[in-house]
Amino acid sequence: MADDMLDPIGYSGKAEKALAPRLSSLRGVTLALVDIGFPNSNIFLDRVETLLKDRYGVAEVVRHAKPSPTRVVNPQARQDIVSRCQGLIEAVSS
Repeated sequence: MADDMLDPIGYSGKAEKALAPRLSSLRGVTLALVDIGFPNSNIFLDRVETLLKDRYGVAEVVRHAKPSPTRVVNPQARQDIVSRCQGLIEAVSS
């Protein structure tokens, strides 16, 4: 057995950037939903979008997809998200 335990967080110490402040409410905001490319994620995100609008009053949902689970969002999508959205949910499904 190994002598060291690995931290699943993947880093030690403090993060270099502070976390973004939480939204006080989802009512009336625009959220981005990013499909990371796993099978059926689009179906899962369809349901998430419906719940966000119906249950939490989200005004608009902007949808983007990553080219694959291991790749980052393309620069145009990133700029669209930053300019239009107050929050982001990146989602998977299987």
